Amino acid sequence: MKILNLILSPLLVLGFIATSIAQNPGESFIPKDPKFDNLLTSENSVLLVIDFQEEMMGVVRNIEREVLTNNTQAIIKTAQVFGIPIIESTNAVELGYNKSTLPEFKSLMKDVKNIDRISLNAWQNRDLIDAVEKTGRQKLIITGLWTSGCPTYTALDAIKAGYEVYILTDVMGDATTDAHNRAIDRMVQAGAIPFTWEGAGAEILRDYTNPYGMKGENVEYGFVQVMIDHFYPFAGKY
Repeated sequence: MKILNLILSPLLVLGFIATSIAQNPGESFIPKDPKFDNLLTSENSVLLVIDFQEEMMGVVRNIEREVLTNNTQAIIKTAQVFGIPIIESTNAVELGYNKSTLPEFKSLMKDVKNIDRISLNAWQNRDLIDAVEKTGRQKLIITGLWTSGCPTYTALDAIKAGYEVYILTDVMGDATTDAHNRAIDRMVQAGAIPFTWEGAGAEILRDYTNPYGMKGENVEYGFVQVMIDHFYPFAGKY
């Protein structure tokens, strides 16, 4: 009988643990420090929205304009849902060469002060660098047009400056597929991490108990709604 009890006791304990986990799945979740997490979080990242102007958008051919517009709106909304700082920048508006950020994007960033530049490389603009430094965050999520121009130069210099750079390959565009792909290759070879908008959003969401996942009492528009509006309708189109 003693031998039987010795055999049964561990089995009973394991059964109790398994039952407890099944009844309380949240108890098995391992939390991580959101400020120092190796993955993207709402507290360690910042979004750069670079040169979404008609002069650039109008000649993008590697991705359909409708899809690129959708993806750009989606990542802006994702950043807003999670409270991630957004840095918007345009090129040569004050010089009179280009128009400002397209209204379909600017309307989502009404409270974001735009930084206009004379440089193609956003990392050669002191105001933009100051804005990034002010956030105190080390993970930069970069979007922009054209892929082979402003986003590439910005990513390469940001990496050299010590930042961890994530390039959203489906929130960038260029005049040819080859130009887009070669630019992505160049940034990746330099250390940039290629990603897509919904992948970044899901990584930030992290778990189903995240209060910003679903629309609720204090959340008017959660990440699940972003997915419903912008991911599922466009699945397979790029």
